[in-house]
Amino acid sequence: MTETAINETPKHADVVIVGNGALGLFLADELMERGMGSVVVVGPSHRETGASQAAGAMLGCFGETTTESLRTDAARTRFELGVNSHERWPAVLAKLEEYSRTGRPLQSAPDTHVVLNSIGAELDTVNFKAMIDALDQYGKPWEEMDPNDIPGFNPRLDTRSLRAVHLPTEGAVDARGVLTALESRLSDTGAVQVDRSVRRLLGSGDVVTGVELDDGHVIEAGTVVVAAGIHSESLVRTVSEDIDLIPTFPGLGFAMIARRSGGDPFRSVVRTPNRGFACGLHVVPQGDGLEYYGATNRLVDSITGVTWMADVRFLAQYSMQQLDERAAGHEVVQWLAGNRPVTLDGFPMIGWLPPSGLYLMTGTYRDGFHCAPLLAEHVANELQGKPGTIDPMFAPTREPIVTRTIEWSIDEYVEHNLAAWFETGAEAAPQMTTAQIAEYYRTRCVQAYDQLGIDYALGPDILWYAQGSLLGARRIRRYLRGRQSASEVAK
Repeated sequence: MTETAINETPKHADVVIVGNGALGLFLADELMERGMGSVVVVGPSHRETGASQAAGAMLGCFGETTTESLRTDAARTRFELGVNSHERWPAVLAKLEEYSRTGRPLQSAPDTHVVLNSIGAELDTVNFKAMIDALDQYGKPWEEMDPNDIPGFNPRLDTRSLRAVHLPTEGAVDARGVLTALESRLSDTGAVQVDRSVRRLLGSGDVVTGVELDDGHVIEAGTVVVAAGIHSESLVRTVSEDIDLIPTFPGLGFAMIARRSGGDPFRSVVRTPNRGFACGLHVVPQGDGLEYYGATNRLVDSITGVTWMADVRFLAQYSMQQLDERAAGHEVVQWLAGNRPVTLDGFPMIGWLPPSGLYLMTGTYRDGFHCAPLLAEHVANELQGKPGTIDPMFAPTREPIVTRTIEWSIDEYVEHNLAAWFETGAEAAPQMTTAQIAEYYRTRCVQAYDQLGIDYALGPDILWYAQGSLLGARRIRRYLRGRQSASEVAK
């Protein structure tokens, strides 16, 4: 937290927000603008393991489009959160610019180029097409262009781009700069920021009365909003184990910020389509010769700030191959790792919980930073007793949202594995065909479902995690079988 943070810890507040990432800070700013009494934000200044401090902060709802984005009503509703959020960012940046401490604009890139290169698999192609279809459907601007005309883009010939699309209104912001600007603005408006962690929520199963910090200090509150990302579920459990929450898993992402050593710099976001269980390879200009490189996503058993050598190799090697050959000479000045909150069904959890006075906002996966201004407006409305601005389908105690069949899930899992197989240069016996590799993954997936013994179809990232983690598989099976048993008893 910056020097603008207030170190004196209050004993009372109208609203305590647990979590000082993008969701918590934007909500605090919205509440202060509305004059909703005393607001306290609690969160450690280092934000270790949090998603916001490691974000590339691409404002790219259409750049993230996949074949799944608009296929079902539920997925379309989630997609439109991003579309509506995007429209708020110009005003947000205008408001925060005077509080910037970086000496450069908070918007780090004004536009995006999405490239379809030769190293991926069919998943890249269908998601690239889905992106263009969505742009046309929503009447958003785009143009096809020669990949050779993208500033800074200099891939190796064996991973050259076959097509490229320019998205003139989808850029990126400096995530760390925006967080610092929000802290400064909150200090000016009178919100209290406490550089601590919350140990537990206080109250009973019927009502939440405040929070206890890790140093034992207690803050009493009329309302507690838990917006602590992947830590949110465990914090809610401290007040009641009986709250029926959708399980949340840590989605570990790794990125690096490098200083360019030569060649033309990137002036826009340059990225591939979403592929291989993740959001695609991307580079985001940061200003002052710095560039943010990211791509990785790995669901893990526990929250961690440590990444794997394999992920470091993956990101460095494929950045050099697919984005800029000259990146091999760049200086890495910062490593970033953060844990995204990934729900079992892939949808956010936003809403009141059964104990009176407790509100939850988490489960935003890769969309939290982008959607934070819109979600802040919605939550502020609900805290004031006004109608919300987003669909109530995202209530935290819902039934898991269904968007696919088991058969569809298996096909999707195979597609993602093939994309990862070819991008990483995995090798098989020379005589093996792509169909045979696909059949291998299909067999593994069918076996995973047989072992889980569930009838709820999982997304590819959750399924990959369940297939590779005994702890994860047990947790998923226990939750879904428990709901199945409860449903059978109710009948």
